[in-house]
Amino acid sequence: MQTLRYWDYYGLTDIFTGLHDRSKNQETVWHVNTVVMGIQNYYSHVTNISKNLSELTYRLNKTLYNRLKCLRTEAEFSDMTKSLQKRYRGYKSQYYKIKEMVFVPIYAQRHKSSLCFSQETCNYTSKGREKIHNSLKAINRNVLSYVMKNFILGRTIEYNDNRISKFIAQYGKCAILGTELGKNDWHCHHITPYHLSKDHRFSNLIVLHEAVHRLVHIKDEHKIKDLLNVLNLNEKQIQKLNELREQCKNDLISA
Repeated sequence: MQTLRYWDYYGLTDIFTGLHDRSKNQETVWHVNTVVMGIQNYYSHVTNISKNLSELTYRLNKTLYNRLKCLRTEAEFSDMTKSLQKRYRGYKSQYYKIKEMVFVPIYAQRHKSSLCFSQETCNYTSKGREKIHNSLKAINRNVLSYVMKNFILGRTIEYNDNRISKFIAQYGKCAILGTELGKNDWHCHHITPYHLSKDHRFSNLIVLHEAVHRLVHIKDEHKIKDLLNVLNLNEKQIQKLNELREQCKNDLISA
């Protein structure tokens, strides 16, 4: 396990052990999964990544089996959310879950080739550091970290998973305004309202600024006018907004 940092083993061991104290909490299992997927993504370009992670899995399975045997139950691949099934399809593993939240398989990470790799990208030259910083500007790392750590209680696992995926897919920006979003000024909207579709799929979600989200739903003409004055939407943005309002069976807004 030389490729992996010792922190990855001992850090995960502490998290698994801590599950016993903070047991029966979906948010805690969610935290375990985000840490595991973070490790998988970090080492995805390592040649023998599956072999290295298999060693990590072997060590951690003792903790998972012994420490959590009173809490965990066996699970099936079909118990995972659709997005996780897509990510881990083709792997055969023993799955466990706590309160319907399935632990993702630690070893399940395929090697990814580094396409379009540039030797100029490094930490040792000003030009190399600039290229690294430019590549990290897509999403605010602090905001993304906050979003990934905050599991919304009362919502399904599928919704929480796809909510994060949609935020990343939109590069942390509002789908209508195109502006960068912060930690608390955005909402995840169901394109076809959930009370009509019962659909938490990735394709039915869209990330909006909270003011835009209110504009999708409100019906009071005076409040609509006040929000339009604040947001100053152009014709194309109003067209996108009306498409969402139409799905909600609301009257269209004139440009």
